[in-house]
Amino acid sequence: MQAETKSRPCRVESSVQAELMMDRAWTRLLGAFMDEARGIAEAARSLGVSTEWLYPRVRRLERAGLLAAVEVRPRAGRAVRLYRATAGAYFVPFSVVSPAQVGRQNRAQHLELFESALHRTFSRPPFDAQGWGFVTERSAGGDVSFRIMRDDGLRWADLGAQAPVMVSGWHLVHLGPQDALALQADLRALHERYSTCRGEPYLLGIFLADTANVPGLEHASASTAPER
Repeated sequence: MQAETKSRPCRVESSVQAELMMDRAWTRLLGAFMDEARGIAEAARSLGVSTEWLYPRVRRLERAGLLAAVEVRPRAGRAVRLYRATAGAYFVPFSVVSPAQVGRQNRAQHLELFESALHRTFSRPPFDAQGWGFVTERSAGGDVSFRIMRDDGLRWADLGAQAPVMVSGWHLVHLGPQDALALQADLRALHERYSTCRGEPYLLGIFLADTANVPGLEHASASTAPER
């Protein structure tokens, strides 16, 4: 792995390093050591984990060449070893891992986390009561979507402040090139707007892709939209 420069991120050529780099759980751990050298106990506090849990993961990052021990501070009883990331940014070329592999890795990990949160939500009041389910219906735009609803017609949104903060759904929209670019910019701006907020962790997923020539949505052409 080449040394880091100010203008360019450190280039990753090792498959071991690339495997860790495309896993958000590992990169978030590595991120705790990017801004400054830290001991394991200090990093564990910032991450909200135990030192026992973090120690073997630090060792793995160190063996992979992504973390390095940069200082040993004397202390009564036992010296504290400080670690720092070997770079402030990393570049992983698609010649090492394919775009599809990176996408699958990230989606699988975060989808599992989202599904766990979804299951927890529907195991608590008011959704643990009988009568909740989902309605499949055709939207005004022509897509068929799912909407969480109670069998008496009460919708998720009707719960007001009692409704958990959660959005789930895949939406098919038909856009011209300029509208697609505008939507892309809006989604990026929305994430940036809240990216520096402080509070409880929420998982936010934003997906937008041109599926015009991708098999699987042949039935969902713009011509299926209802007449107005």
